[in-house]
Amino acid sequence: MRKLVLAAMALFFLVTGVFVVWENYHKPRLMVLQSYGNDYVWTQEINEGLKRVLAKSHWMTVRYHYMHTNRFNGKDELRRASVAARRAVDQFRPDILLAIDDHAQELVGKFYVNDPQMKIVFAGINGEITPYGYDKADNVTGIRERKQFKAVNEMIASLGLDLGRPARLAHIADAALSSTADTLAAEKFDWAPQVYVGGIQVADFAAWQKKTRGLAGKIDFLLVSGYRQLPYGEGKKEFVPPEEVMAWTLANVEVPVIGINVFNSRDGAMISLGVSPYEQGEVSAQMAVDLLGGNKTLAELPIRQASQYVVSMSQKALTRYQIKPPQVFEAFARATNNYYK
Repeated sequence: MRKLVLAAMALFFLVTGVFVVWENYHKPRLMVLQSYGNDYVWTQEINEGLKRVLAKSHWMTVRYHYMHTNRFNGKDELRRASVAARRAVDQFRPDILLAIDDHAQELVGKFYVNDPQMKIVFAGINGEITPYGYDKADNVTGIRERKQFKAVNEMIASLGLDLGRPARLAHIADAALSSTADTLAAEKFDWAPQVYVGGIQVADFAAWQKKTRGLAGKIDFLLVSGYRQLPYGEGKKEFVPPEEVMAWTLANVEVPVIGINVFNSRDGAMISLGVSPYEQGEVSAQMAVDLLGGNKTLAELPIRQASQYVVSMSQKALTRYQIKPPQVFEAFARATNNYYK
């Protein structure tokens, strides 16, 4: 009798195990491919947006892969990151590849355009989708990032800096792929009534220091976006910590620094207005869920533009320049925990 009970129990656990394995194997599969590392605040906040949707979707298997391209910019390192990420995709064979930020598209996503077994949902693309072949793909949708320059321009006009003339602006950034897209977009934008002096991209911190000093007396506001890929100098590999870049900039630039990424004020920029990372995560995740669940087709999910933004502020910088922004901006920053003292 005891042997029969043990045999029945063994059979039960065997059948249960086989069922669990079978069920997991046949679950719809989603791979989240992050360009950067999970130590990067932008990535963390996109992940938060993703989780707001994916936490409710236990019927799918979700896997994350981080490319960590915020830590390097050399061609060989990018190539290795591309090979490793594509190997991870090929091994997992997701039904949907959710690729976030430009490097995920450039180094991985474009190789799966029109793959009959896989759909691509993108988020965080700063520039055009054409370089990745997405404009002619039949398996791609997503949400563009698109910096909110109109809102930034309106915010600058509302700061009440009494110049007696239009404010002069310049933009500086590192040489990262996303920064290039930001620089090009800023050049195309109509900044009137402000006067846009121009955009500058630099390869290292020494060049950043030289170029910002060269702007003295030529601008009234300095716009910053990306500066997390600035080695100390030519031939150097180690990147300067972003807080150090901003600390030097604030100490050596006499005009207020305006961020066009929400995290810029966390580093010290006076006030920042950036695309909502939470929206990028939530919208792209919902697209993936709708496609995997069969609720919608790609034809019913056209590519979207970012519509939400987040304001952040540094009280220390505001005090230094004796600028008091409209109360609504401060309230927004405080409400979203983006007001830094």
